[in-house]
Amino acid sequence: MPSGFFLIGYFCLLGGTSLLIVFRSWNRSLSALALQSIGLGLVSFQITPPPVAVAKTTVGLFAVALLALTLSREKQAAGDEENPPVQALFRVSLLLFLFSSIVALFPQLTGVFREPPAGISFAALCLICSGLLNLGLAEHPLRSAASLLTILQGFELGYLWIEQSLLVLALLAVTDLAMVLVMIILYSHAAPEAPAESRVAS
Repeated sequence: MPSGFFLIGYFCLLGGTSLLIVFRSWNRSLSALALQSIGLGLVSFQITPPPVAVAKTTVGLFAVALLALTLSREKQAAGDEENPPVQALFRVSLLLFLFSSIVALFPQLTGVFREPPAGISFAALCLICSGLLNLGLAEHPLRSAASLLTILQGFELGYLWIEQSLLVLALLAVTDLAMVLVMIILYSHAAPEAPAESRVAS
């Protein structure tokens, strides 16, 4: 695969991961998650056969579609949060601190995935750490699903260097979708229903 496509994938992956932390609007968050999934597929081309890389992107985009479908059934954009400048600056500061920490500790962390190419290892660690950060900042169950998906994608990107068995990769893909579905089901059961008076009035 040409290095230009790898650089584009790297930009999409890191850009989507960063924007997923900064944005609080669901439309922008889902777009960032889709961008991250596309970047994951392009970066995976360096170490795995094309069908596997395409499958990684497809699973991520399917998870985005499930989240978007769940939110579209609600009358309001549930989980949208105000994003004042101070809060946005705080999230950007956390993101910069996270990336600088990964860069500083990267030489000690290269052996986590049995020393894959430096670009793959760095991208995997960024996904895992960004997902953990976003999970701590999440105030909505479906945002937690997006954060967990980011963590799993980071693990899978590093794991591709170690194991490329189609059975194992299929199991990981099923795990991604099952996690998103479970979070959606839990959210659907926990979401408050409209009061009886309002239903009668309507």
